[in-house]
Amino acid sequence: MTGRRARRPGTVLAGASAAQAAVSLVNFGLPAIGPELQDEFGLSLFELGAVLSAGILGSGVVLVGVGSLVDRFGARLTMVLGTAIGSLGLAAAALAGSKTTFFLAVLASGIGSAVAPIAGTGALFRVYPPATRGRALGVRQTAVPLGGAIAAVAFPALYAIGGTELTLGFAATAVAVTGLWFALVIPSERIVREPGAGGSVRTILRTPGVRTLLAVAACYITVLSALVAYLVPAVRESGHSELTASIAFFAVNIAAMAARIAWGWVADRGGGTRRVRALVEVGVLAAAGGVTFALALHLGPVAVVLASVVFGLGALGWNALVYVSAGERVDPSLAARSVAVAATVVFVLSAVVTPVLGALVDALGWDALWVATAGIALLGAFLARTLPPQAVAREAA
Repeated sequence: MTGRRARRPGTVLAGASAAQAAVSLVNFGLPAIGPELQDEFGLSLFELGAVLSAGILGSGVVLVGVGSLVDRFGARLTMVLGTAIGSLGLAAAALAGSKTTFFLAVLASGIGSAVAPIAGTGALFRVYPPATRGRALGVRQTAVPLGGAIAAVAFPALYAIGGTELTLGFAATAVAVTGLWFALVIPSERIVREPGAGGSVRTILRTPGVRTLLAVAACYITVLSALVAYLVPAVRESGHSELTASIAFFAVNIAAMAARIAWGWVADRGGGTRRVRALVEVGVLAAAGGVTFALALHLGPVAVVLASVVFGLGALGWNALVYVSAGERVDPSLAARSVAVAATVVFVLSAVVTPVLGALVDALGWDALWVATAGIALLGAFLARTLPPQAVAREAA
């Protein structure tokens, strides 16, 4: 591209993290007011799950296409366009008068917000070497639970003052401001113009270990979706106070922030050769957290909060590991699109399973949900053990 002065890695990381945190206010923070939305729009648990995952679904269905747009037009222009769509979608959601309109508006916001994780990951791959890439992606991924943590505090207060109008208006403003700032600090890039991405996706899927890695991600995102979407309703419907539910949700997001940095550091050990082992360990911890949380719901508020922390350290700590591994297993020229393929599985499946998990609760109760998530986490850990090792983390273009 041009001869623009190279950006400092820390500036790029800050911009990517800020944009990711803003889009995560809705994608991972909306559950903080899940019960209020359920009452306002008259939602069943299945419908609540669909509404809470609408933004993730919108992102998931366009991620690979967004990767192609970034390759064709550059991350900066694509980021500006996505930010405009995302913020306008949230503004429409703030004014929605029905559950259908609300769902569609949040869906549209997710479509625009899909640019943030792709542009952010690609930018960080360019400015950080393999030996520190896991930690850098881990820090960026802390922006996801950071958005949830901010929403855990801000959304209930904003909703109490001004309902969905003020709450989603705040989110729209945050997406607009941070997205445009990140667009300005995106480092110089080489624009790759290709006739299509279909062949590259097939090449990615044929790479040894990639399909297994996607299966691991499918297991882990199911567990994450259950915890993020249904923690607050589970705590409140188990007889605990609204305060306990809010503290538990906040604690989960703080635990997730710590976990993503810690697991990124662990995975970077040995020059990046510990990726697979870290993916196994995070699944085992998530399984233990699911069982612990199920038991804690029948105990006191302190037990609920502590169990939420344990659960969050495993269930919300794996994303950066999957994305780094996906980018490093393929040819460097396909790294960004490989991350997009992994993110598509994560986002789409999250949107699909969240309402299904709500239906499971309606049929069998909360204990069944958390025991099921523990089993799914163990399955993910088992699949991770079968991944081909990554002898040396590879440089990305």
